[in-house]
Amino acid sequence: MASGDRVATVPDRMSAHWRAAIFPLLNLFLAMHRSLSEHEDMTPSVLVIYVTVCVGNIQKLMRERNVPTDYIATAVLPREWVVPMSRSAIAAATGLARETVRRHVGLLIERGLLIDDPRGGVTIVPGAIQDRGYEPLLEKLLTEFARTGEALLRAEVIEVRPAS
Repeated sequence: MASGDRVATVPDRMSAHWRAAIFPLLNLFLAMHRSLSEHEDMTPSVLVIYVTVCVGNIQKLMRERNVPTDYIATAVLPREWVVPMSRSAIAAATGLARETVRRHVGLLIERGLLIDDPRGGVTIVPGAIQDRGYEPLLEKLLTEFARTGEALLRAEVIEVRPAS
């Protein structure tokens, strides 16, 4: 892929290749779930809450057009870049009942994976990437993602389009 090229879906091929497209996508979901849950020994609902908080906490940073170089890797983010998530927001994002979210967030706090933020809501513990050994997970997850991309290209439901 050349600089400026983009990956695009091919809608008119999707229904004709439905199984060939859905299999790698669902397999990616399962592989990612397996890798993440094995790393922290989490049930599916606890994992979805944890991942939701991870994504929610860095949404402000990732929406920047130019993420500051210091923060694109694994450096601990200054707290002003971390957006706490309320338990209600977690429930809305995951579709889980608020009582389930409240209970599981309490468990994640007890396990040292989340902290109550003084601004309200919860955040990931600062330094979790290094302290909990998450760095090696990236290669495993990206390898599965690349396999999925290749399968979707073979099924011709996505394609690389040259920059215009």
